Amino acid sequence: MSDGLVCLSARDGTIDPSSSQGLYFRDLRLLSCLRLTLDGAVPELLASQRENARVSHQLFIAGRDAHGSPTALLRRRREIGAELVDRYRFEVYEGALSQLRLTLRLETDFQPAVKQPASRPESVGYDQVEGDWQASDGRFGVRLAVHGPPAERGAGEWSWGVSSAPGQPWSVDVVVSPRERDVAPEARAATAADRRRSSLSLRSGATTWRRSVASALADIEGLWMRVPHLELSYLAAGAPWFMALFGRDTLLTAWESLIAGTDVALETLEALTRFQGRRDDADTGEQPGKILHELRTGGLDLFGIQAGQPYYGTVDASPLFVMLLAEAHRWGADRERVRALLPAARAALEWCRKGGDPDGDGYVEYAADEHALVNQGWKDSGNAMVHADGSQAKGPIALAEVQAYVWAAYQALARLEADLGEPARVAGLQNQADALRTAFLDDFWCEDAALLAMGLDGEKQPMRVASSNMGHCLWAGILPDEIAARVAERLGEPDLLTRWGLRTLGSGEVAYNPLGYHLGSIWPHDSAIGAAGLMRAGRPDIALRLTDGLLAAAEHFAWRLPELFGGLAEGSAYPVPYPVSCSPQAWSAATPLMLLRTVLRLEPDVPDGRVRLAPMLSDDARVRVTGIPLGVGTLDLDVGGGDVQVLQVPEGVEVQIAEPGEEMR
Repeated sequence: MSDGLVCLSARDGTIDPSSSQGLYFRDLRLLSCLRLTLDGAVPELLASQRENARVSHQLFIAGRDAHGSPTALLRRRREIGAELVDRYRFEVYEGALSQLRLTLRLETDFQPAVKQPASRPESVGYDQVEGDWQASDGRFGVRLAVHGPPAERGAGEWSWGVSSAPGQPWSVDVVVSPRERDVAPEARAATAADRRRSSLSLRSGATTWRRSVASALADIEGLWMRVPHLELSYLAAGAPWFMALFGRDTLLTAWESLIAGTDVALETLEALTRFQGRRDDADTGEQPGKILHELRTGGLDLFGIQAGQPYYGTVDASPLFVMLLAEAHRWGADRERVRALLPAARAALEWCRKGGDPDGDGYVEYAADEHALVNQGWKDSGNAMVHADGSQAKGPIALAEVQAYVWAAYQALARLEADLGEPARVAGLQNQADALRTAFLDDFWCEDAALLAMGLDGEKQPMRVASSNMGHCLWAGILPDEIAARVAERLGEPDLLTRWGLRTLGSGEVAYNPLGYHLGSIWPHDSAIGAAGLMRAGRPDIALRLTDGLLAAAEHFAWRLPELFGGLAEGSAYPVPYPVSCSPQAWSAATPLMLLRTVLRLEPDVPDGRVRLAPMLSDDARVRVTGIPLGVGTLDLDVGGGDVQVLQVPEGVEVQIAEPGEEMR
């Protein structure tokens, strides 16, 4: 995975044309089949290892002796950069290989990257593709090149006669390159090489933290996209289905990854500002000030909207935009870039007050989009919004977490106005926040059940179900202390809190399905937000259980947390995969970074010249964290249990170490 090129394959590197596997470039599948055979048979896989987000290795048996012991091996190193490079190398330890036939079957179908295509066209052999520019819309194509011994070609297959002996290895490189009309390959390669690298590093400490954070940084780097024909760069939401700019997903990912720097946040905000709504358009959902939901940049038209044009069907991206801008400011983002984004933040919050609240009741809400999405919060599957009796809620729907985001956005904009804008606006923003909180507690807090309703339906009736949405409300800070404590306690109950993370819907609910997309599954980013909310609410015990569970799940998934996985019973010995989960998914990839910030209880305020922390790591999880970007400098820490050693701090920033039980914000 790198710069819009994603390879989804089986463990042995095979791309099966009957599956959703493939080599994808943005929204298009460039290879639908890649099969390796030796003398017509599939070789036995001896070992497979993913080195990082870009490199994997497979080791096959290429020869045996009379006793079955391997005498020759085939190594394949696969690297994804501006192109896919498969390096095949035969190594012989006993005897010799003489004209062993290595064959690669290559096919393409130029299928759009969607989970459930209406129909799947047949693949064709690569040698049937005419030239480099065969593609569904004429913009994209694929080219294959061989470096090493020349191949014999025919009927979609490339083959070689391999001869090798001890000390005489045989190798060939096969290179598959995307082609994009009007973009020179060397220009694309140059942008792929010019990628962001965070200074953040865990130089020592517990393996779970070190491996998880390293994987997070590598995947975020790999998901960064550059689209020359749109003069656009952004963090893609997930591979392979969502290599697009998503408002909500990218904003939350940028927040999660702030401990690695503010570059992703600023570039995300700037990209979204470019497409911020300016007019009313019923087909795309555009409204003045609204932040987009999705922008496809490849060959895929979605919801009847042409690729390169945004779709606006989301109600949470606009307040999240304002929240992220203020948080990036707190982390020391460039003041002038933040100031330049202030008008966009004002417009986004104004949309929340007007376009997002069509009935004027003070809540941001949505009705089903006849063109596209039925639900427009982060739980956007069609059956996600349910009542306690299992029935589907009818809109317009006001989601609990969206109101919490709007409340936090009022607070965020007040801070930005006080520091960089018009201080006279601050009192009005605070008054609006206070009014929203009062109404929210009246309408969403279910005292008798000690839970927050997941939302209000079109008749303003609460959805009285136990859901992970409550964790988002804790994270945003809308709840007063007494109610926050009760909500935190409710999140820690076993119907929601599992060994591996938070269920999206409690196991006691009528609509519960542990493998339902949003009806009981576990989403890592959702659980990480819940952990941060629990820590903020003064329940580090539950937050740390959640953190430990997510890190344990990461280990089961080879340190790469998927988009979601099953929310099965507490006794489950391992996390159960969801069949078509994106991996990597941006906000899941960034989960370990948010968890690290949460357990460090790291709260910077660079404009005010301070950073507060009160680590909650266990004594056996000592970590040395270096290169935490704060403004123009970095913070280095050595932490174990409650012990903190500050190794380096940016000039002009004071480190304040709080007591373990002290409230941080």
